[in-house]
Amino acid sequence: MSKQLVNIGASPNDGTGDGLRTAFDKVNDNATELYNTSGWGYYVEDQAVASTQVITTTSSLLQIDGLGLLTNTDYLPHEIRGISDLWDGVNNKITPVGIGDGYTLRLDLQITAKTATPTELILELDISGAATPTSIIVERVIGTSKTPPYTVSIGFPIFTLTNFNNNGGQIFLRTDTGTVTLTKRQISIHRISNGQI
Repeated sequence: MSKQLVNIGASPNDGTGDGLRTAFDKVNDNATELYNTSGWGYYVEDQAVASTQVITTTSSLLQIDGLGLLTNTDYLPHEIRGISDLWDGVNNKITPVGIGDGYTLRLDLQITAKTATPTELILELDISGAATPTSIIVERVIGTSKTPPYTVSIGFPIFTLTNFNNNGGQIFLRTDTGTVTLTKRQISIHRISNGQI
């Protein structure tokens, strides 16, 4: 919906502006548009199945099934609440609401083991929809020099255009050398703006 302006007339009390009902209908529509925009989802890997993911020097799609007990979708944007999600736990990808949306992401990854002394975990957010990263829009390097177990958190803003909206966003991880074993994995996705506003 485009912004609806209340017609206030050419001069005070000239009778050319919107009537009260029409004016407040526009105000309500504008407020509803803003109200429906923001919201968040928090998706956690189910630890009941003791799932781990081993990351090597070859890009691997981050797996978060969203079935963990702490997963919370009660505060998704109103326009998708109860209809869809911001994370697809089956295909492991971000599912934006619309073109032009703005989001902030936060990933929390528990590293429980390493081999061959990796110093970096490379994160790539890809919007191609392919099995390997081919259209990377965000790349971050996460240090892995600590002794496991420990948790790393990384956050960043993103926006969605046509390819991201059509294909979703896949998060790939790889190491510079050796392997890193991830146990707890969770993603928080906050929609902060709507491309239609």
